[in-house]
Amino acid sequence: MKKGLLSLIGIVLASVVLASLVALAAADWRQVGETEAGHKVSVSSVGPLKNNLRTALVKVEFKEPTRLPQGGTFVELRARVRFNCGSGVAVPSAEWLYARDRNGKLVVSKKTRRDDEFGQPSEGGFIEMASKYVCGQSR
Repeated sequence: MKKGLLSLIGIVLASVVLASLVALAAADWRQVGETEAGHKVSVSSVGPLKNNLRTALVKVEFKEPTRLPQGGTFVELRARVRFNCGSGVAVPSAEWLYARDRNGKLVVSKKTRRDDEFGQPSEGGFIEMASKYVCGQSR
């Protein structure tokens, strides 16, 4: 009986997580530019400015499959990022929602406490572009 109940709870929780990811995937993305390497950078769900911090979803579509320090080869990544709009840089932490390989397979789905390489040149150099857009919003 307990195994069945735990299985049912697991299925329900998995459905909720999947529904959340699908909702985020359907978010209203605004392309904010391309990196020198041709990676498309988009932003969605920009939050309000509070204590010089603003949160947004960032999506990067890599022109060619790219190996990142988190492990795996990516063609796309999405993450929730906090930006310090006073200094114009991303706060060195990110919540990875997911990243996909060329076949659309989920490669990474985790939270990190600190990711000093996020958006830096080793990851495609997109963070400055995203930061300018996010911090430039009037709301």
